[in-house]
Amino acid sequence: MANQPEIVFEPEPGERPGGAPPLVVPKPALQMAGLLILTVFGLAVAARFFGFGAFREMPTTILIERTLRFEDAPDQGITVIDAATNTVAVVLAPGSNGVLRGALRALTRSRKAAGIGQTEPFRLVRYTDGRLVMHDDATGQQVTVTSFGPTQIESFDNLFKEKPGPGPTVAPPFVPVR
Repeated sequence: MANQPEIVFEPEPGERPGGAPPLVVPKPALQMAGLLILTVFGLAVAARFFGFGAFREMPTTILIERTLRFEDAPDQGITVIDAATNTVAVVLAPGSNGVLRGALRALTRSRKAAGIGQTEPFRLVRYTDGRLVMHDDATGQQVTVTSFGPTQIESFDNLFKEKPGPGPTVAPPFVPVR
């Protein structure tokens, strides 16, 4: 072949002569990382099986309680029925009470998975410490409503009233206990 010019590759800027040195992680650093992973895994197991470090709500006295059933209304609303008297407590308009609908959807999903129908009522409970909780005794699930804020608390508080709407609630506003 004819004399072709020789191709010379220049090193990349910042490249060391002879290539990059192999990456060496110090053995103590690997041991500490392994120990950290084992500690986190151990704490997760302890919380799951022994309750160590797990959060639990302390039981307090019930201030007021109402058993309710919820049925879909033909207009996409929700009919709330007082399970004790079997009368309509309130009809929730379509598109309103989003958090209440979401809580019911979550609780109803558990019921469907367990094969439980809509005939079992839910319990809405206001405790003396201010907590407002929707209990599903059929599945053991519950939703603590007071963690959603004042507007949502009011929509659930309305379910305690004979005539829902603005006005005083059945209990003082939620005050966290420290």
